Amino acid sequence: MNEKDDTLRNIIKDCQSSTPSIGRYQISGSLGRGNMGEVFRAKDPMIGRLVALKTRRFDLVYEQKDLQYIIDKFFEEARIAGNLIHPNIVTVFDVGQDGDYCFIAMELLEGDNLTAFNKEGTLLPPEKVADIIKRVCLALDFAHSRGVIHRDVKPANLMFTRDRRIKITDFGIAMMARTDSTNDFQVMGTPSYMSPEQTKGLKLTERTDFFSLGVVLFELLAGRRPFQGRTLYELMDNIRYSPAPSVLTYNPRLPAGIDQVLQRALEKEPELMYRSGKEFAEEIDRAMKGDSITVHDIKAAKKAALLKSVDFFRTFDRKEIEEVTRYGTFIRYEPTQVIVREGDVDTTFFILLSGAVRVIKNNRKIADLAKGACFGEMGAFTKTARTAHVIARQPCIVLKLDLKVLERQSPSLRLKIYQVFIETLIVRLEKTTKRLSEQAAPNPQQNRHDSTAQIQFSATGTISEPDE
Repeated sequence: MNEKDDTLRNIIKDCQSSTPSIGRYQISGSLGRGNMGEVFRAKDPMIGRLVALKTRRFDLVYEQKDLQYIIDKFFEEARIAGNLIHPNIVTVFDVGQDGDYCFIAMELLEGDNLTAFNKEGTLLPPEKVADIIKRVCLALDFAHSRGVIHRDVKPANLMFTRDRRIKITDFGIAMMARTDSTNDFQVMGTPSYMSPEQTKGLKLTERTDFFSLGVVLFELLAGRRPFQGRTLYELMDNIRYSPAPSVLTYNPRLPAGIDQVLQRALEKEPELMYRSGKEFAEEIDRAMKGDSITVHDIKAAKKAALLKSVDFFRTFDRKEIEEVTRYGTFIRYEPTQVIVREGDVDTTFFILLSGAVRVIKNNRKIADLAKGACFGEMGAFTKTARTAHVIARQPCIVLKLDLKVLERQSPSLRLKIYQVFIETLIVRLEKTTKRLSEQAAPNPQQNRHDSTAQIQFSATGTISEPDE
């Protein structure tokens, strides 16, 4: 690392007392280092208070012509954060500038951030996790009521102190700038915890914090993040378009209702997410007590109408339809968005409620599926890797069902779904057999070709006729 980038060597100046300092703060050690600065343990000699001193150096990232604007916005955000006086939000005492470095002096917390409790083997009891997240929900509500969006909610910014309090840190500090003709101020968060709108560079509302908090809740309960990817591009793609997995897949001992809470928190459309921290916290509380989760009438009615519009649910009565709307996940996809990825292994399958999708293997079209089609069920039932991609051809709505979650539903609903699957498979098999028999007689060579094509198609886990 070159000398210009070395925070310790450049920011701390030696005073006559030989005590290194930043501004008036006397440095006693380092607490951690980030991409653009360092956090120090320091003392305010004027009042004898110990603080955490977070530094930022913007000239290493931004052009000189933008620098003053960036610094002004940094101080503006820090001043706003300084007005957030709440028991679950870290207190900001002071902001300032020393040479090329900007700094914020804040409450010094002793304890661990939640990254100490987000992996298998280190997870906190679910009841404790629920209590922590409910407190964070209400603290975010307090900040939002004062016009502050955190923008970077993640385990590293949630401190669990030695006296068992939860504190949100880094309010406003996550905001970074990109100055051009179309975007005045943008947000840089931590990729794994970004909301879909955040990954797209769209204007953010308070609900982006609740999506990020949903990711944190999932991680603290399951020991893994809901959205993953082998590359940053794949991660962003999954956050924007892939449905969240069921947390019960990774922690089946959890109350079933907590999965419904997480599915709503991790919705792709902001208008479907939680509207407030209070609402989010109340739903968590109900789920942990085993109470039913609130179903919003307009949304539920739309879901029911979509289900009734396809043949798969033609014989389902009102009670069964309502049960499916509660435990199923309804996902909207735009053309070219990936619904199923080749190689994935999980227990979910899909029913196309509107639009059309395409099955692709080895860059070849296997089949186009229309409204009412099922896909992914073979991989779900056999727990084997998906053998093809499924992408949206048109704007579509897909119902995602998880077999593990289905096992928790009423026996009558499980039986009904399995019966419909068997009937569907029989009908498709009869059509496929008839087609193959018609093609076999005139051209044995063609018959072998078609049989191979059908085997490939069947391996995709879809239920549909092959192309003409």
